[in-house]
This record gives sequence, C-alpha cells and structure tokens, in this order.
Amino acid sequence: MKASRDDVRKCVIESLRRVLGKSDVPQIDENTIPIRDFGLESEDGVDYACALSESVHYIIPHNVNPFVDDSGHRARNVGEIVDLVCGLLKDQEVKE
Repeated sequence: MKASRDDVRKCVIESLRRVLGKSDVPQIDENTIPIRDFGLESEDGVDYACALSESVHYIIPHNVNPFVDDSGHRARNVGEIVDLVCGLLKDQEVKE
C-alpha cells in the first residue's frame, strides 16, 4: 500500500475503533495511548495487528506488537503506531 501518513493515520484509528468494538469512542488523536486510555493490554495488540493488516493491506509481522515498543519497554501512542506502520510500508516498497 503506497499511502500518505494521513492515510495510514486514518487506518490506524479506524482499526483501533474496530478492536474496541465501539463507534462512539471518544476522540482519538496521535497522543492517545491505547493501553492507557482504553484499558487495552499488550495481548490485545495481536487482534489489533490483524485489524490493522486488513486496513493497510500489509501483514504486520508476528514479532511486532503495534501497542508496545519493546526496545523502550513502554506503550506506544497512536502517532508512534502510525510511524511504525509507515516505516513497515516503506520497507516493503524498498523490497519490491
């Protein structure tokens, strides 16, 4: 998927709403931290990665949890998830 950062952000937020199972979720912005703000857990990142993969038409690698930055041992915010996905998509374009 060749997409702008804004396109990816929309997919990230739409996928988060699907995982939450609610359309009336309070505003989600780049500073929203899904684990903290919605009570999600690291394990929920698996379901989220599947939903996100569908949205961006790219399979998120199994060793990547969008909700958690393993190198920093902390939860990611939406902006960091967007950057992560943009990076994965860019890597895919380079390989093609």
